[in-house]
Amino acid sequence: MVPRVITYYGQPTKSICPFCGATFAKFSSGLQRFFERIHPRTLSFDAFKKLIIFASCFGLIWLISQWIELPKTLNLIGTIGSLTLLIIAAAELTVQLIEHLAAKLSHESNYYWAGLVLILSVLLSQNPDLIDYTLLFSGVMLLRWIAVSALRAFGVK
Repeated sequence: MVPRVITYYGQPTKSICPFCGATFAKFSSGLQRFFERIHPRTLSFDAFKKLIIFASCFGLIWLISQWIELPKTLNLIGTIGSLTLLIIAAAELTVQLIEHLAAKLSHESNYYWAGLVLILSVLLSQNPDLIDYTLLFSGVMLLRWIAVSALRAFGVK
């Protein structure tokens, strides 16, 4: 049996069984392959662990600057660095927990993210004061994506 390739405007999209129509493989587009290289969908808490370690290092800088009279800029760097990295680590933990939940239940995680967007849109339609927090959440998730992509580019799985 030879699987049949389904194309869309000359681009292969998937291969199917000619008898039952079951999908053998899906072929992603060039943009999807690019994003998969930067951020593959692997279930791993390694990036979360590294973010916690970096946040602990900045927290240690803050703690040492509280004990010993060091310049205030060092105290500020320790405070802002540890808080920022802890927030990004919490966002990474949220993403990995949603991905693990979807994998355990054998679902696509896209449905969970779409459900989260639906819940946020209903909440925003009922209470427009939450728009600032939603934008902050979106910005934190974007920073998380950049941080995890940088960690994976430097060799962290």
